[in-house]
Amino acid sequence: MMTCDALCRWICRCSLVGTLAAGVCVVTSTVRAAGQTSAADIEALVERLGAADYAEREAAAAQLNALGAAAVDPLLAAAEVSADLEIALRARWLVDTIPLDTERDPPEVSKLLDKFKRKGFAERVQVMHRLLRVDEDGGIEALARIVRLDRSPMGSRVAAALLAREWQPNDPAWGGIRDRIAAGLGASTRPAAAFLRSVVAFSSAGPDAAREQALADSVAALEQLAGPVADGTNGAAAAGGQGPAGDAAAAGTINETTLRIFQRCRIQMLLAADKRDDAMAESRLLLRACFDPDKEKDAATAGEEAAGMLVWLVDRGLPNAVDLLAADRPELIRTDALVGYAAAVAEKSRNHEAQADMLAAAAFAQSAGTTAEFVDRLQTAILLAKWGATDWANREYAALVDNPQTPAAQFALAAIMFAEFLHDQEREDEAAACLRRLLEGRKGKGDGKNNGKGDAEGDPILQQVGRDPRSIRSRMHYFESCAAGLRGDAAARRKAIEESLRAYAKDVDALIGLYTLPDNTSVQKADAVARIRRALEQIENEIQAVPDDTNGYNEYAWLVANTEGDLQKATRYSKLSLVKSFDSSSYLDTLAHCQAAAGNKAAAVRTQSLAIRQEPHNRTIRKNLDRFQGQAATR
Repeated sequence: MMTCDALCRWICRCSLVGTLAAGVCVVTSTVRAAGQTSAADIEALVERLGAADYAEREAAAAQLNALGAAAVDPLLAAAEVSADLEIALRARWLVDTIPLDTERDPPEVSKLLDKFKRKGFAERVQVMHRLLRVDEDGGIEALARIVRLDRSPMGSRVAAALLAREWQPNDPAWGGIRDRIAAGLGASTRPAAAFLRSVVAFSSAGPDAAREQALADSVAALEQLAGPVADGTNGAAAAGGQGPAGDAAAAGTINETTLRIFQRCRIQMLLAADKRDDAMAESRLLLRACFDPDKEKDAATAGEEAAGMLVWLVDRGLPNAVDLLAADRPELIRTDALVGYAAAVAEKSRNHEAQADMLAAAAFAQSAGTTAEFVDRLQTAILLAKWGATDWANREYAALVDNPQTPAAQFALAAIMFAEFLHDQEREDEAAACLRRLLEGRKGKGDGKNNGKGDAEGDPILQQVGRDPRSIRSRMHYFESCAAGLRGDAAARRKAIEESLRAYAKDVDALIGLYTLPDNTSVQKADAVARIRRALEQIENEIQAVPDDTNGYNEYAWLVANTEGDLQKATRYSKLSLVKSFDSSSYLDTLAHCQAAAGNKAAAVRTQSLAIRQEPHNRTIRKNLDRFQGQAATR
């Protein structure tokens, strides 16, 4: 049953919508064009939304509606900060009548914007992700329009953060993106729009006063963005906000995450302006924020954030940031393994090899003997590999695989991930040996294949972690074929590929390996094509059975892009995989291969460049980028 207040709001909204639906021509004779209405007149109309007289409120609403986008900025300001609930609610409803799309939007963008209007906050963020990655940057202007027009301040800042994250110094794609952002933002005065505009201005200006002004504007915008967000904090938001309603913790997390993106972007601006001292000062603030007691983080979470932040700063050319951490929280380098390793990465970047090795050795010793040792080591190994700390990652993985006390689940996961890590480094024999050890089991542990069934499919350790033993055995043989290829042993390479496909006929990398064998006869090539078609049919059936599993879409796309088949469908499937796994480096790599196979070399370079941003130290992704760049240069 409605409360009295809720009923009043419902009647008010129905009256407003009814008036607007009846047509604005009755009251728009005084407002013929936006250019004839001053900013002061618009502000006065907004104030009249809260007038005591009902007819006056309705007339003001209709006039503002007739003004359309010209009135959006003062309406949004009123919706977000007005203490008058009547004004705030009416302002929000009026903003909702302003269309997000324009006639120049591509059809795909118009469809996404229509979906955006009808969805809840989580789905709206997903639409933002898709707009960011529309082909040829066709959704960038629309995403910038969301920064300006979305009635939720939280939605505005998420869209702005996605766009700010795109700016990288010397990125050849940024020029086109920058111009589209500027067109979408218009004259918006929202804090998120103001920060984004400062990035656009900075990247457009030379080393002169205009650049200094852009840096100053970014500071002013950041001060506003660092304050409380309106969603969920005022009456208007509670009545009709589009943020993560009812979940203050989620809103706080989004606020913190987007703010960190803006702050990182500003540090990159300072570095591009050769203001390293200023960049270091702001880096200190970022590092300190990781341990902010008001954020109520546990020590492990704070340590992981600080380690990640330090490595990010090192990758941007600020290894001296380790000195800031050592001055503020020296005990963390000694007591938190991840922070200790991050400090080692920084020292190594400064060519302090002895200090780096000492810090890494101390970090390695910290987990030994603890109850969380095995889980912590696996997490540490994964992060070290991502950070490019190859030798230290190797030691952490080996410690898990070699330790007979490692629990079965951690042993299996470590062996699988260690093998992939070795494969990325083209240490193929070691990668194959690692998986063979997993399949054969550890002596005396009872977790190998000798389980009474006599075959690998009964391997309990792999079943425990949800892995098909057939696919692991196939992967082992695939690594053996790669090793044979490096040795130039064509016969061993073919034999290992065949063994891989006997173990698991749907192994896409083995199928690609079979298809691309340089000594294939016409008969052997035809046989490879037939196997690929059967595998694609099987993958398609799996996709139809479990349409939410992104891996199937990616496998289909990867196999077609590297062999043959319906390339348009493969590209579509690759994009679908990225809808739910936004900017996954491996999925972006697949899409780049689809684009390259279709002859769109520039798009392949752009997509692969996005992949390398996610994993800058991944050798395979880097090698593929170099290849695509070489192909694009020879067009």
